Amino acid sequence: MKSRFKRILAATFSMIMVLGSLSGCGSSGGAETTGSGESSTAQGELTISVLSAITGPIAFVGKPAAWAAEYAAGIINEAGGINGKTIKIDMHDTKFDTAEAVSAMSQVVDDALVVVGPMDAPGGEAAGQVAFDASVTNIAAFSFPDIRAQYSPFAIAYMTDSEEGDLLAAKHWVELNPDIKSIVVFANPTDPSQMATAEMLESGLPEVGVTVKKIIEVETGVLDAGPAAVQAINADVDGYYIGIRADEAAKVVSELRTRGVDEGNRICATFAAFSPNYSDVVSEDALNGTYIWNKLDPNYDGEEWNKLVEAYKADNEGASPTVNPVPDYYNALMAIKQCFEELNITGDPAKLETEKAAIAEWFYNSPVIEGIQGEFQWVEGKKVAPVYFFQFEGKQPVAVK
Repeated sequence: MKSRFKRILAATFSMIMVLGSLSGCGSSGGAETTGSGESSTAQGELTISVLSAITGPIAFVGKPAAWAAEYAAGIINEAGGINGKTIKIDMHDTKFDTAEAVSAMSQVVDDALVVVGPMDAPGGEAAGQVAFDASVTNIAAFSFPDIRAQYSPFAIAYMTDSEEGDLLAAKHWVELNPDIKSIVVFANPTDPSQMATAEMLESGLPEVGVTVKKIIEVETGVLDAGPAAVQAINADVDGYYIGIRADEAAKVVSELRTRGVDEGNRICATFAAFSPNYSDVVSEDALNGTYIWNKLDPNYDGEEWNKLVEAYKADNEGASPTVNPVPDYYNALMAIKQCFEELNITGDPAKLETEKAAIAEWFYNSPVIEGIQGEFQWVEGKKVAPVYFFQFEGKQPVAVK
């Protein structure tokens, strides 16, 4: 694992040199791109840079994340801003491209106090080096321990650790289905987070008497998942763990069911598949009985969450928010507000280095924060928050205790 990180980081250093002269992505949400992750754009204003994959193959999660950041800024401003200053969001589209992520981070980091995003693991790993070199707190996709250690104390995970959630979900799945003794895991070989998850399942599931017989590689954008499904079925296992994102997961599950995996309870999917791109594509019969876990509960009953849901529906043709970056990006902005107010952060360029250090210390081991779906906190940059487990009844995910 560490050698893979070293190779990727070495490539990132080269990429930064090449990208130095490239122009960046434009801004959205009315925020002026100033080249600073957080500075006064006018008297009484603060600009916070947010990086998300608004277009490209994972726009189905990146666009809702960007919306959540803009929405949170609006809520903050309605309540008087941060220390009396209005918040402007400087939005950058990374397009699920590590070069775009590095380019965007390079533009905003020099005067920044904190940057939110990138929201995907490859982008976070690549752009995180730029933030680390500038000693800037980066709330991004650092949901596995090796990369947080590499960029400590500035790497702050916007979501809970994926590997731990996957292992808990897989153990719960086989506990509910004790005849499952061997499985395959589907993972993207180019995504370090997914491969780390697959390796954790390999090492952790034997504790409950389950063997991972094979890791089956499925790359982003694959057109035909039939060969992957055939590999899985030929492995002669009892269960299939889908550790890939929604678009690819939908193809794999559809192929498995078409090719004779008749019992839905034999299939469990990761949180990254919890999306309309999964549940709307897979047929009702194919989804029925399968399991999935998530880092949010779309049916959570809370006043702030219910208001967000209604606002999201109004802006998205009645669709509900079902992907975890929605509450996570919202919570990141609210945590920035709490941090800045507790530390009396000013954004004054003369205090930049002092304030950056204070912010990093606050986030690295934060107080308990009241989030939009319950309490959470960061412990050594790791986000600690609840996770949720579901089984599909038709196309409806129903909470499982």
